[in-house]
Amino acid sequence: MKQLHFALPNRCSRRLSYTRPLVRFAGRCKGSLSRWAAVTLLIPSATLAATTANIGIAARYPGDKGIASDPAVILADNFESYTDVSQLTRIWSKTFWPRYMRIATTNAYAGTKSIEMTLPVSTREVGQSINKLFSPGFDTLYCRAYMRWDPGYNVNTSNHNGIYMGGGNNPQNGQKPNGSNFFVLLVQNNDLKNEGPPGWLHEYAYTPDQQQQWGDHWYPNGMGFPVAKHPDFRPLPNFLPVRGRWYCYEQMVRLNTPGKRDGEVKVWVNGNLTADWPDLEIRTVNTLKIDQVYLGLHALHSERVNKKWYDNVDIAKQYIGPMRSASAITAPATQFQNFSSRLHIETGDKVGIEGFVIAGSEPKKLLIRGLGPTLAQAGITEVMQNPTLELHDDTGSLVAMNHGWKNTQQAAIAATGLAPPNDSESAIIATLDPGSYTIVQADAGGGTGEGLLEIYDLDPDTDSSLVNMSTRGLVRPGNGALIAGWSIEIGSGSNNVLIRAIGPSLSQAGINAPLTDPVLTLYDSNGNVITTNDNWKDSQQAVIENTGLGPPDDREAAIYTALGSGIYTAIVTGKSGNTGVALLEVYSTQ
Repeated sequence: MKQLHFALPNRCSRRLSYTRPLVRFAGRCKGSLSRWAAVTLLIPSATLAATTANIGIAARYPGDKGIASDPAVILADNFESYTDVSQLTRIWSKTFWPRYMRIATTNAYAGTKSIEMTLPVSTREVGQSINKLFSPGFDTLYCRAYMRWDPGYNVNTSNHNGIYMGGGNNPQNGQKPNGSNFFVLLVQNNDLKNEGPPGWLHEYAYTPDQQQQWGDHWYPNGMGFPVAKHPDFRPLPNFLPVRGRWYCYEQMVRLNTPGKRDGEVKVWVNGNLTADWPDLEIRTVNTLKIDQVYLGLHALHSERVNKKWYDNVDIAKQYIGPMRSASAITAPATQFQNFSSRLHIETGDKVGIEGFVIAGSEPKKLLIRGLGPTLAQAGITEVMQNPTLELHDDTGSLVAMNHGWKNTQQAAIAATGLAPPNDSESAIIATLDPGSYTIVQADAGGGTGEGLLEIYDLDPDTDSSLVNMSTRGLVRPGNGALIAGWSIEIGSGSNNVLIRAIGPSLSQAGINAPLTDPVLTLYDSNGNVITTNDNWKDSQQAVIENTGLGPPDDREAAIYTALGSGIYTAIVTGKSGNTGVALLEVYSTQ
């Protein structure tokens, strides 16, 4: 039996006992946590490789299994479900020239199938593609695709291929965009400088800065890129892939704020940053979005039969990274076993919300609790008196709900030894498939007050783990901070964690009163400050950007750190005592 501390605001802590790790309000009478209490989470142990390859979405889904369920993933296709290209529109919006495409069964990166595109011997223009359309579009988007050129691939003319991201209506007549009508950004390989097939990686771009009629060609080393207009540009070596091998290409496009040159295009190959073109002006109006992604193969003519294959394609709102090997993965020795967050809960946009993701190959049994009255025993004032719980899946469908834990599942909940102390508090036991889920806590009578949301892993030995937690709630001055905590238990080494405090960008999701300037502070188990951050670009900008998880607004906060075994707490407050809704996120990077 472990004893857990509940720190009373402005007074010494008392001890409560539970049969397994519960929630820990960590604090000290004279510690740095001041008036706030902390809650505890458990994160999987892991070691981060010296590359961004292991900190993307794919790192959480061995073999990409279950990756489509991640809340940041928009499309995932490994082509295993098809027998004919006519079936591609189950996932893709449309196909062009499918006569030159087929579902290949003898050439795949993972699994047994891929999409094969062919340039026949021809003196005329030929091309094919698979397209995904979006409405509305996106301001930032990532696309990852594995690709391979056949061993003899050789096209000595215009040869568009790779990952295309575009917006608006491209007239395809060599017209220069005006910032409001369209743009084209295509990472491709084309032997234009006699470097040898399939050619150096470069960006084929139609933007308002366009210098050539039929699009510009930007190379990683700066060739073809108007460097003088882009003071933050840093050259990287040009990259020439080897034909006959698979490569993991990923492109990120971030559109600029109209009136500013803050757009950017990045390309990673096998998880390594290979090209970065910053300070871009891609649009002049907010209505122009990334509304199309396609993979294709095109040439003005072809002297031989040339083939290119694509496999394991993902489109997402965050950095994806290379596929994590399924064969090399076993269930982690340690993992998130508790997620907990304390927050002030009201109504409407200000109810308590906690999200989490289950990664792996097997279902996971969880206990979810929503506490209120019990917090008064720890000296918390204005507690929620009548908490209710709802559990939703990634489609928004209701999975389970509870009001008063003894009303449903009483015997099963009591058997865990984690029954809520007060009968008016709520709890749910659920066995959930890998995917993303959301918990909502509110008051049955429409009341307000402090609440505690908790998630417990009742079956930690399955080949699945809890990864990533987020909690959204109202931040107020004084004791009204948004709090999350976690416990890491590692035999040796450390666990890399990215923590974000999101505020201003919540307005894009329809939140009416977001926290305008969040401040994020990380504490150890003794209440000592490890680090703090106000604006995420003020420190660690490069390492955070390389995760693909840089906050959307410069006023938002983020901390990236390696943590050893112990208990940690993250607290979000408003700068100068500001009030508003904030989102606190914790990412375990494996």
